Amino acid sequence: MLEIIKKAFDKFDGLIVLAAIFLFSHFDFGNLSTLDKIYTASFAFWAVTKLIRMYIIYKNEQKG
Repeated sequence: MLEIIKKAFDKFDGLIVLAAIFLFSHFDFGNLSTLDKIYTASFAFWAVTKLIRMYIIYKNEQKG
């Protein structure tokens, strides 16, 4: 499982995770601006595509 994670993530993804943690820790969730909603949607999209990439890598590992 660790090999799949290593193949799916690179160094830039670590920066994205750090940026997400920083931004989400400073959000006022009771009063989100349009830009905050766009950030949230983009991080959610990134997370879903990473999960899909991990699933594809997992399936390819099972075949080979």
